[in-house]
Amino acid sequence: MLEAYQKAIERGINFIDTAEIYGRGKSEKIVGEAIRGHREEVVIASKVSPFNLGHRGVMKAAERSLRRLEIDTIDLYQIHFPNPLFPIQNTMKAMKKLVKQGRIRSVGVSNFNLKKLKDAQEALAPIELVSNQVRFNLLDREIEQGLLPYANTERITIIAYSPLAQGLLTGKYKSDSRPTSFIQGVNPGFSSRNLTRLAEVNRALSESAKAHGKTPSQVALNWLICKDNIVAIPGVKNAEHAISDAGAVDWRLTALEIETLEKTAAEVRFDRISAIPNLVKVLTRL
Repeated sequence: MLEAYQKAIERGINFIDTAEIYGRGKSEKIVGEAIRGHREEVVIASKVSPFNLGHRGVMKAAERSLRRLEIDTIDLYQIHFPNPLFPIQNTMKAMKKLVKQGRIRSVGVSNFNLKKLKDAQEALAPIELVSNQVRFNLLDREIEQGLLPYANTERITIIAYSPLAQGLLTGKYKSDSRPTSFIQGVNPGFSSRNLTRLAEVNRALSESAKAHGKTPSQVALNWLICKDNIVAIPGVKNAEHAISDAGAVDWRLTALEIETLEKTAAEVRFDRISAIPNLVKVLTRL
């Protein structure tokens, strides 16, 4: 994992996103180790757990994250999920204090819908809310209906997680070659019927990939990068992934390619089947 971070940094990928709940803090420790000697080259983002959103909880969580990351200041500190048990005003009061103390540089949120985003903005004022981290990819474009236009108007950066739709946009999987991992196994998108419906998207991705000497994954990431105000954060498990993801930058899809990809993806009609049967199948194989 350390090699993956090092390869990413070497290739100019300078935004690293983590959270206190990832591996119960282990992820932050790994990031801290990976960026030793490279602190000025990277932007570090972390998140406070939705269970620590009281004023005192935020302050303590931030200090724990700083220690694990071995840094003096977190560049972007985000609320991981909204939690109605904690008034957003109290949470943002703590965030303001952390900014004033220099413990964090900026404040963002994650998984906030449009209404909650506006509430967070109001509670944080006069400090600007700089980002909202949400699911966004070629197949998951719900935020385009309201959240994305508002974010663009307000200059709130959208940090797109799951930019490859957990692997659906890599071109690796078809109805006769399904994934075996736990996370993908419980995702109904990977059912045989849904993978069959994805065939035209895979074809469009492959055609653009061939035209640019890229991979389908790099094309799917570039689709996001071509949009204004979007930062994509693909998951990186090894050095090979880091090198591949870096190949998504420094080039652009054509307007026609973008139109074709969006039209093709919009025509996909997945079966909205329950993930529970898939979960049972995966568990029986463990």
